[in-house]
Amino acid sequence: MIDINNKEIRTAIIAKYLEAETSVAEERLLVEYFQLNSADEDEKAVAAMIHLEHHDALLFSDNGVEEYHRIVAWKSVKPHKYTRYIAIGLCSIAAGIALLLILNLFALSKEEHPMPFATIEIAENIQQILNLNMDEVTSITASPVQECVLLTATLSDGSTKLFVMSKDTVNGETTLLAIN
Repeated sequence: MIDINNKEIRTAIIAKYLEAETSVAEERLLVEYFQLNSADEDEKAVAAMIHLEHHDALLFSDNGVEEYHRIVAWKSVKPHKYTRYIAIGLCSIAAGIALLLILNLFALSKEEHPMPFATIEIAENIQQILNLNMDEVTSITASPVQECVLLTATLSDGSTKLFVMSKDTVNGETTLLAIN
């Protein structure tokens, strides 16, 4: 193995290089040496010539490849770390916005359709339906629908009668309307 760090050996290889008598291996030794070490005063012109002639070799040398992999590996790890933090942050923000929207919709739905009837008013209207024909009614269900309550009376023969309970907003009187 040739010791390229030895000045005498290096000078002999440089002389062969200037006479175009070096082997590929010897030229590669010179290229690698001047890539890693600064040239002495008497070698600067030759180092510049080698650099110009073997520019591609300097770009694609093993050290350059290692440096490239070090840089690319560092760059490829770091963005994934930040991407994960950004994704978690964005998901948290989206969940917060969704929660606010759901709470607002729930609050609006309660405000838009407040139950205008007290339980006692519904019970009084059920009693009025029972008073109409107590023997035939087997059950009554009350279903609030917006500003009204639908009262469904199931009769002993299996048929149903529908009543709509509503309230006058001006004077607060309750009305019971038979549909069928």
